Amino acid sequence: MKRRRLVRGGLIAVALLVVVPFVGRRAFFLPPLYFRMAYYLIQRSSVMRDQVDWPTVRAEADALRLGARTTTETYPAIRHVLSRLGDHHSHLADPETVRAHRAGLATTLGLTAIWPERIVATVSAGAPAEAAGVRPGDVVEAVNGKEPAHVETVVLFPRQPKPVEITLRRPGDATPRTVSLTPSETPFNQPAHVLALEGGLGYVDVPGVVGEGGSFDEHAVAAIRLVDIEPRCAWVVDLRRNVGGNMWPMLHAVRPILGEATPGYFVSSTGREEFSYRYGRGPGGSAPAYRLQKPDPPVAVLTSRLTVSSGEAITITFRGRPATRSFGEATAGLPTSNQSFPLVDGAVLVVTVSREADRTGRVYDGRIAPDENVAIDWTRIGTGDDPVLHAAAVWLRSQPQCAGS
Repeated sequence: MKRRRLVRGGLIAVALLVVVPFVGRRAFFLPPLYFRMAYYLIQRSSVMRDQVDWPTVRAEADALRLGARTTTETYPAIRHVLSRLGDHHSHLADPETVRAHRAGLATTLGLTAIWPERIVATVSAGAPAEAAGVRPGDVVEAVNGKEPAHVETVVLFPRQPKPVEITLRRPGDATPRTVSLTPSETPFNQPAHVLALEGGLGYVDVPGVVGEGGSFDEHAVAAIRLVDIEPRCAWVVDLRRNVGGNMWPMLHAVRPILGEATPGYFVSSTGREEFSYRYGRGPGGSAPAYRLQKPDPPVAVLTSRLTVSSGEAITITFRGRPATRSFGEATAGLPTSNQSFPLVDGAVLVVTVSREADRTGRVYDGRIAPDENVAIDWTRIGTGDDPVLHAAAVWLRSQPQCAGS
């Protein structure tokens, strides 16, 4: 979720969002009306709307929803329409997923692997994979007894209806082991990790955030302030494990490092809209702005294939910024902005409505390559012998601001 606006769906939206709940969700006309509302919002809002053969898509969806008696039974038809947009970002979140995300939770195995290497890149704290002893760097050899297919570059093992058996081999071990993982609801949101590094550098690892983020940004700014008691000459912003979510807490978290200039734009057929520290916040405004003791520092941004969606939005905010360089791998390739439309059964329709541009006006489409490609060793990420962090630190220490640090 990158943009939050009121649904402006006209009279159809008013009828569905107001009248239908009043007469009851099981009313005989609800599934057809529910689908028509979702279809209308997609067709009206999608950034791809001028590139879709709508009569064909509508006929395909009508065939899929034939005989639907509940709103849930229209989901396959709605998801088919979303898939035909071709933006790879629009989706329909079911009510249970929406409820969990609003609480900062996710029902998951807690395991992220990358393809084609089949290496476990991240393990979520408190999730089933961590409890089973899975570690970053483990190699996935089989899923439910079968060799996993090379389907896409990044695979997030999703919510599953039943236990999943995963066979893993740890580097250096001769014998693989099989673990059985049952998905469970665990906290998704983790705090930003802020450190003081040698040579006068500061480091902040910004993870993905779902829901409102709670006090994520306030805690991040407080941690940056604490590390900056001994002034930092430059900063590393690590987005390699940022799988997206709500960009606003992330943006506010890096505000002291990023600075106050307009960091980017949403670009659609109707114009462009600034990224703003005020946007998406309540009357209280953003997290308390802290001014670094050495403001406007050099910054190294670290990215990977797991830098997705809102993680890519934060990547873009640093593009075009003076004294800034990026390291690691190209991002996942979803630098687009979504708008969320709540539906009457608790589901949320998420439609890609714009592309994103950096402060110079450059619009991004697809994967965002770093300035300096550096191979990632997922077993060393964030450690003293992390090759990406090392390359970034060498560049930062060469900057005039760090002379003598």
